[in-house]
Amino acid sequence: MKLVQANPRTDNGQTIISALNAKERSLRGKGTSFSKSKNKWKHVKFKGWVTVTTAPEDILFAKVQSKSEIDEGKIFEAFIGYLTRHCGGLIDTLTIYYR
Repeated sequence: MKLVQANPRTDNGQTIISALNAKERSLRGKGTSFSKSKNKWKHVKFKGWVTVTTAPEDILFAKVQSKSEIDEGKIFEAFIGYLTRHCGGLIDTLTIYYR
């Protein structure tokens, strides 16, 4: 399991989670990551999931899990790429915790 913490910039008008959800809606059916439920994201190709939550001050926490270590690493890479590509301008710091 890997945990990702994304701290937002202070001058944002939009939260990271709302930007992620808006991008997922605009790419629905065309992208590789999709929202399975309100806080659970899946990848089209790799087995596993990402659980996304927010903390006070709009800090984003994401927990990347899979039954396979290989798939977990690939989902992790894909999620970090997706996050930085589509929400990089909203992020001040990104911290990764390996568990």
